[in-house]
Amino acid sequence: MRQRIRKGILAFSMLMFPLTFFLLSPYVIILSASTGVINGSAMVFGSLFLFSFLFSRIYCGWLCPGGAVQDMISGANKRNWNSKGKNVSKYIIWAVWFSLILLLWLKHLPLKGDFLFLYKFDGHYIMIYTIVMTIIYLFAISTGRRGMCHSLCWMAPFMVIGETVSDFLHIPRFRLKPKPDACVSCGKCTKECPMGLDISRMVKSGNTDSTECISCLACVDICPKHAIGFGISQKRSHSLEQETILRKKEN
Repeated sequence: MRQRIRKGILAFSMLMFPLTFFLLSPYVIILSASTGVINGSAMVFGSLFLFSFLFSRIYCGWLCPGGAVQDMISGANKRNWNSKGKNVSKYIIWAVWFSLILLLWLKHLPLKGDFLFLYKFDGHYIMIYTIVMTIIYLFAISTGRRGMCHSLCWMAPFMVIGETVSDFLHIPRFRLKPKPDACVSCGKCTKECPMGLDISRMVKSGNTDSTECISCLACVDICPKHAIGFGISQKRSHSLEQETILRKKEN
């Protein structure tokens, strides 16, 4: 039931994308910054950063229209696209892109806020939307499940940084809670994960934290032994394996 609700929300988000694209565009924010304006997309990206302090990457798994498009396309290419090398590219792209935005803002001080700055549903808007959607489509169909989330997404780093800051400050946030003793290593969770994470191994280790986890809860709902829970909690200081080693040393 929960996954049907999630997929329904994503479908609606995808249908609304032509209208909400302006607030998520990586290009419109650059145009706005070049005139000294903090526009709607800048405010949304900032909100996602703060949102992730408590709710991690729930946006990616439950609300992101780009993610919804990729999930739909995954029927044509179900290959997993997940590795350190593939994941790091989005941070490099984000660093260059966001540095440019910061430089433009600094160049045009003082800044002013305008949520709907440049919001015009005209030919230029449609052209930018078409280009971005084409990139999402081609990249997703050529790489595999949530390929763009792993390698190109300009929004994910905001939330990953937010998660990292939250853990550093010991702020409880939304995360999976493994129950290693209940796991029978059936592998259903790993197969179901849209991000291609080895959930079964993570559960067995007692540590299911991952910067690539989008909190979709697909693994929770597919597990026949209820070996994966979820909730708001602080980061564990040690994995199950590390805690076992520490206990042995203490004894």
